[in-house]
Amino acid sequence: MTNRTALVLVLAFAAVLAPVGLAGSGLTGPPAGSGTDDATAAEPRSDPVASLEERLARVVAADPGPADPVDREVYVELEMRGGTTPDHPGFDLRQAYDREGARVVGGYVPLTAVRDLSHDPRVEAVRIERSRRGSDRPTAARPDANVAGGVSAVGADELQLAGVTGRNVTVGVIDAGFRVSDPELAGHVGAYRSFDAEGGGWVHGTAVASVVTDTAPDASLHLAAVGDSTTPAEYRDAVAWLRASGADVIVDAGSYFGQPGDGGGEIATVAAAAARETVFVAAAGNYGRRHWRGTHDPTREVARVRFAPGETANYLEGGAPFGGAVSATLRWDDWNASGNRTDYDLLLLRRQPGPDPVVASGSPVGDGPVEHLAARVPRGRYYLSIRAPEGADGTGADTLDVFASRGLTHRSRGSSLTAPGTAPGVLTVGALSGNDTVAAFSSRGPVAGTDRLGVDLVAPDDVALPGTSPEVGSSYAAPYVAGTAALLVDAHPSLGPREIGAVLRGSATDVGPPGPDPASGHGRLDAPAAAELAVEYERYAGINRSATRHGTAG
Repeated sequence: MTNRTALVLVLAFAAVLAPVGLAGSGLTGPPAGSGTDDATAAEPRSDPVASLEERLARVVAADPGPADPVDREVYVELEMRGGTTPDHPGFDLRQAYDREGARVVGGYVPLTAVRDLSHDPRVEAVRIERSRRGSDRPTAARPDANVAGGVSAVGADELQLAGVTGRNVTVGVIDAGFRVSDPELAGHVGAYRSFDAEGGGWVHGTAVASVVTDTAPDASLHLAAVGDSTTPAEYRDAVAWLRASGADVIVDAGSYFGQPGDGGGEIATVAAAAARETVFVAAAGNYGRRHWRGTHDPTREVARVRFAPGETANYLEGGAPFGGAVSATLRWDDWNASGNRTDYDLLLLRRQPGPDPVVASGSPVGDGPVEHLAARVPRGRYYLSIRAPEGADGTGADTLDVFASRGLTHRSRGSSLTAPGTAPGVLTVGALSGNDTVAAFSSRGPVAGTDRLGVDLVAPDDVALPGTSPEVGSSYAAPYVAGTAALLVDAHPSLGPREIGAVLRGSATDVGPPGPDPASGHGRLDAPAAAELAVEYERYAGINRSATRHGTAG
């Protein structure tokens, strides 16, 4: 995450994926959370000395499905030496690509042939990805896919089995960057364009797009890369390109901090305008535990902002020692001031005997009331502090927001949303943890300074992207809503974006306090219920159009 020039917006993604290479030799299990079946996940990586035959026996024994003959086919990925491909007579080649400098091929092979492949001197590694045949259960996804578990959790697989797959629907994805050649996206990308000369990381955007394809497998993807930071002009161009290219649904899983919290900034304005013509989906963010909101009057109070009574230090990670990357953003509500704007300074300090040294200080972001800092620190105890000028000319108390990359001791869950999730008309999506509860990290509404809930829906955040180790985040909840919206557009093309949004909210399963609330919105995404409600909306389209035309989104 970097700051470049004036008008550059700090862009953070709601989850991070770290690339993970294939194992060096032998049969290995998939990365945790890769969405494979139980037979694959049961492979005992903790027992490296087990023979290949023993591992294969465990894979077969752990299969929870109907008893299959031992020669059932499995989907495998092979890391090859010298860019070759296997010539085993039973190998059914489906894809070949380069990953981290190695040649990887994927295809189907009888389970009994995996041993032969592992002994082939041209094969560096073998990994079983998922079973194909031998089960009586139908599958809605393409047979060689790695499908995220959230697809069945929201019921999108039921719509796929009924033939609703997003055909003739275009979903635009805005993210830092993409790996267009990734096999999870191959065949789905209809258009790609970069709006940032510096480029950005590809893993996050590829993972977001893969969830869309898992949910709506026949939808066409239009990918807009905006880099790790972007200007309002670049963002406007990206959205305009997606709209001009025919996107029916747009999803943006980024967080733009250099914007007002009330949804009135340039990014939110662009998103709100697009939401009038297309279904626009945004991630709520992951700042439920990493956001603080408070007030300070620089004309009457001490020169350090108080995070709590008598507390001018906000410790990261609860004051526990840590080391590594740290970033934080401060913004305050002095957006309309001219000339005499209050100048707050965001500081990162290290706790130690004697005076605590400042290890990093914030830099202005554009010409707005925003400061951002980023540093890599050795192991120690760190805290944030905000310095305000003494006796500053002002009109009263300022409202301040702090967003951090690590947990804050003093925090405020409410109004922890960022643009474009703060925009009116946008479908803002939070993340679920187990048991239909909102994840503690998921950002909450309401939208600051308004009566809007901010969060519309919540969804699971499962990702299945081979070669990566996914963490959690609302970044991966948002594309489930975008993919389900694509399914509704496929089945009910006469419904407009406001109607699609109303259907998704109205069909959600309540998972919080009774009725809509700022944490879970209208509830958990329910694709089959949305499909049923869409039928009624289409039947009474004229009446509903009149009603939604005058309504406002949460």
